[in-house]
Amino acid sequence: MTTPKKLVYELTVPVRWADMDVNAHVNNVAFFTYFECARLEWFESVRSRVQRDGQGLVVAQASCNYRRTIAYPETVKVLLHAGAPGRSSFTLYYELVSAADATLKYGDGQTVMVWVNRDSGKTQPLPEYVRKALAPAIVEFEQ
Repeated sequence: MTTPKKLVYELTVPVRWADMDVNAHVNNVAFFTYFECARLEWFESVRSRVQRDGQGLVVAQASCNYRRTIAYPETVKVLLHAGAPGRSSFTLYYELVSAADATLKYGDGQTVMVWVNRDSGKTQPLPEYVRKALAPAIVEFEQ
């Protein structure tokens, strides 16, 4: 079964020496940091400063599939895809590839994002500007 999604953002990240672990490759938690950087930059490009109204996105679920190790030095690219929105949530899909050779896939993952009122912690309907940024999330399909 395929998941409808569209490419919404790309981020190039140089691997830092600090991302390495005792096994001389990028630590597993750094994959999530790369995903987070792409997600935050994308979201900042979608909303304006006036849209900071006590509501926002939170991560409800996160996963990562580690396909191969990343050795230093390297520059990676995060391809951020978005799924179709529900009432208050949507899924973001990540591909982590070599910036020099996109066929070299280091990992992939996803996060389920939920729109909440930060004071009450209760879910809220996605605002129109978020829906607009996600639509049409059916133009590309997972292969």
